[in-house]
Amino acid sequence: MVVHLMFNPGYINRLKLSNRFVRSATAEFAANNTDGTIINEYLELYSNLAQGGIGLIIQGHLYVMDEGKAHDKMAGIANDNHITGLKEITQLVHNTQTGNAIAAQLNHGGLYSVSTKTASLQKDKEVKVMTEEDIENVIRGFQEASLRAKKAGYDAIQIHSAHGYLLSQFLSKKINHRNDGWGGSLENRAQLLLTIYQEIRSTLGSSFPILVKMNGSDDPFEGYSVEESSKVASWLAEKGLDALEISGMKSTRSIKTEEEGYFEATGRKIKQNIGDMPLILVGGHRSLVKIQQLRDDFADYISMSRPFIREPDLVKKFKEGKERADCISCNKCFKAPVIIQCMAKKSELGD
Repeated sequence: MVVHLMFNPGYINRLKLSNRFVRSATAEFAANNTDGTIINEYLELYSNLAQGGIGLIIQGHLYVMDEGKAHDKMAGIANDNHITGLKEITQLVHNTQTGNAIAAQLNHGGLYSVSTKTASLQKDKEVKVMTEEDIENVIRGFQEASLRAKKAGYDAIQIHSAHGYLLSQFLSKKINHRNDGWGGSLENRAQLLLTIYQEIRSTLGSSFPILVKMNGSDDPFEGYSVEESSKVASWLAEKGLDALEISGMKSTRSIKTEEEGYFEATGRKIKQNIGDMPLILVGGHRSLVKIQQLRDDFADYISMSRPFIREPDLVKKFKEGKERADCISCNKCFKAPVIIQCMAKKSELGD
């Protein structure tokens, strides 16, 4: 059996990964809704992922402050009482002898926050412009959350700056209408993301792996072009970011077979601007042949979300000769009543 480069080890900063597959962060809807702590179903999900042989598991987004909770049943990393449950997850992953590493994805919902503590687009809530104090609180929220992640035993953290959440909102000129140092020019719109990265780097040190997830563009909604994202990516690379995951405006979409790898063109453009910084590419990957082609051409790592919901052991199956993931991209997994799960598979099994 020929072992492809996808199954070779790789490094992000000093973190050695057993292969080039990444589980892209996915909202689990499996936390206590009152306080964002972990429940048993959450642990079961990560137990299955840990046994699947994925090089890097990026945990679904964690709210960095109560005001930034993006949806119900979202797990938090906003307070010290979150550390115990999160530590259970990291220990579970590390104790599974399949070479996994795990990263915590840090996020703030911004306009999509469901918290009563912040203005958002939710019903009966008034949208307001963030003050300088609000922005400083957000920066401190990310910084303190990163320290909790390190204490909880994560191997890396990922700053969520995609999918229309707060940091993504600041990057978009369609949403960010500020006329101060946080808006207007691309340099100003990128300042919140860059400042948060630098604060986290100062807090965690040069050897701790820090990643960013960012839209390659906001098309078809405009507001943030691939030319702009390429420039922001280059700034992050210059400041020492360890890896960049490229996504898009919509986190889920139905795909046709011929659309596999739908962020490929954006990823190629961005890769040309980031030097040796590793690029992680997500976007409808289903077949091993396409994954291998992207790895050979330019992508350092390939990330997937929905295929691992249906088949957490997909990497092992690929290595054993499986050619294509079973995921049909129906997106029903995001409507699960308790925890995210493959509803198509459940239906096929007659459950």
